[in-house]
Amino acid sequence: MSSRNRNILIVVGAIIAGIAARLLFPMGQPAISVKAEDIFGIPNFTNSMFVLLLVDIFLIVIAFLATRNMQMVPKGLQNFMEWVIEMMFNFFSSINKKWTPAAFPLLATIFLMVLVSNWTGLLPGFGSIGFCHAGEKQATLALNVKDPYAGLVPSPFAAAEGESKYLGCQPNESLVALFRAPTADLNLTLALALIAVFAIEYFGFRALGVGYLGKFFNVKGGPVGFIVGIFEFISEIARIPAFMFRLFGNIFAGEVLLIVMIFLLPLALPIPFYIFEVFVGFIQAFIFSVLTIAFIGLATEHHGDDHGHAEGAHH
Repeated sequence: MSSRNRNILIVVGAIIAGIAARLLFPMGQPAISVKAEDIFGIPNFTNSMFVLLLVDIFLIVIAFLATRNMQMVPKGLQNFMEWVIEMMFNFFSSINKKWTPAAFPLLATIFLMVLVSNWTGLLPGFGSIGFCHAGEKQATLALNVKDPYAGLVPSPFAAAEGESKYLGCQPNESLVALFRAPTADLNLTLALALIAVFAIEYFGFRALGVGYLGKFFNVKGGPVGFIVGIFEFISEIARIPAFMFRLFGNIFAGEVLLIVMIFLLPLALPIPFYIFEVFVGFIQAFIFSVLTIAFIGLATEHHGDDHGHAEGAHH
């Protein structure tokens, strides 16, 4: 069989499988909300905040179970968690040996919380289980995916005229998801970014004292040094949106990708994307914590001493 005929059969088979899957597994119209939504009728208590509380409880329970019966020769959960903590500590020490002992509680917390938060969005029910809410979602806050199979076959999941396009909801109602990955909410990623940048500045002042400000306001370096300091200050502030949007963008984009793939072909197509998103969730937690310790290392460098050593070597 030629490669052309094989490709045609694959495309035709995918279309047939997609139509069959949609008939066997009816689903409502997906709506991808950019904004976290209030749940339980509590103002400012969003679905992402609810899941974050569950993530915190999960990590606390794991820590309790791993340490409730400490043994000299660890086994079971204690052995596994000691291996995880030791591996993280050794890795961060390879980046910055001096400040890792002081910064490790923050780094480990960020990594584990972000990792679990990222992976929660891959669990069944996230984005599909929720409450029916009166009225349609605002177009500026939701992306409605159109049905590509409309008109090809009779669609049992398509809403008839006057009916809600969300399963289990009444006409003129929309779905508010009960679960949302915390890191797919800009509020959490902003909070994590502020915490990370605050920690970086704290260690900078802790290492260099008031002289740390000379990195940004270099009045002794002449006009050039002053301009360079201003750019350093701008780059320091720019770390906040960089931390924030890198994490949010990757996790939210992954959720959108999975929802669209499940909507197009529920049976087999989403599996490779699920595997990819597991990897992405780990990488984003890894990058966030590694950048934090790396920036702490840059902030604690004695720039003046390095400059003086460089001048002495030049002379």
